[in-house]
Amino acid sequence: MTSIRTLVLAISLTGILLAGWEMHCRSLGFLPTVEDDKHLWAEKRTLIRDNDPDQVLIIGASRAHFDFQLNEWEELTGIRPLMLAANGKSPGPVLQDIIENTAFNGTIVMNITPSLFFIAQHDSVGEWHRAKEWVDFYYSRTWAQRLNHCLSYAVQPYLAFLTDGEEGDPDLKSLLATLPPTGRTKPGTPFPRFSQVESDRNTIMLARMETDTAFQKTIQNAWATFGSKSKRNDDMIDISFPFYLDLIKQLKDRGGKMILTFNPSSGFYTEMEGRVYPRAQYFDAFVKQSGCPAYHFNDYPLLDQFSPPEWSHLCTPDARVYTREILTIMKADGVL
Repeated sequence: MTSIRTLVLAISLTGILLAGWEMHCRSLGFLPTVEDDKHLWAEKRTLIRDNDPDQVLIIGASRAHFDFQLNEWEELTGIRPLMLAANGKSPGPVLQDIIENTAFNGTIVMNITPSLFFIAQHDSVGEWHRAKEWVDFYYSRTWAQRLNHCLSYAVQPYLAFLTDGEEGDPDLKSLLATLPPTGRTKPGTPFPRFSQVESDRNTIMLARMETDTAFQKTIQNAWATFGSKSKRNDDMIDISFPFYLDLIKQLKDRGGKMILTFNPSSGFYTEMEGRVYPRAQYFDAFVKQSGCPAYHFNDYPLLDQFSPPEWSHLCTPDARVYTREILTIMKADGVL
């Protein structure tokens, strides 16, 4: 009996402590989220349908992931798109996989973030390599990995303290990562998580990003560090244009449709992208050669009314409005 009472007491204390930690995590603004990793992306990749002209895919980097809200998209169009955009990754390997390895002939909405789009198609380029790794994993994942994914994701959507993978997340591994070595300053630029991801990869920016200027500044500092490495290299026009144009042509030849977007930026990113990737030479020239319908936020007052709090992604209330506005324009143009 003593051992049973001890077991019950241990379980009870564990439950109380976990409940307390869960409440603390939520008080800090964390919400239950699934980890947006290669496992989840690969699971959604399986949902691409061959020869279905009604299916819609969203690809691109994080601006597509944050700015296009799936609930609003489905409400306005009657179709819930498949979110295959990936943060910090080029859409190139994803588009190549779709064209070369499926018979997809629906609509692809591809957002262009210049520093992740106009790059060389080579594993030595980080933005390309990170995306290709996810595509390769889709084909190489084992049944054990699939089972582990299912078991892990069965509980992640319900407990905030399981949020992991980024500096500042509430799991033990992420918290330890924020601690500098004894007696030393932690190297690098802090880059905490500022979003939550739902099971269909719909992304929600943390609410604190809307009002916490210190938190905004932390993310801005990270972008400034990354963006300061961007240098003008017009050779990328001759390298990247033919790659994408050929894939788009193949999509069109099989009856599919490509829609290009350039989602909002502000501050440092607007200045940097305008200087390193002049619109006329990059986005406009690419759109003209592709012959695709395209939507740059600067061209529409209703799309140019937003100011991303950390320069590169819309807060969720704005993203919901942005999704509605751009879809209204697309529907009026007859492209959706």
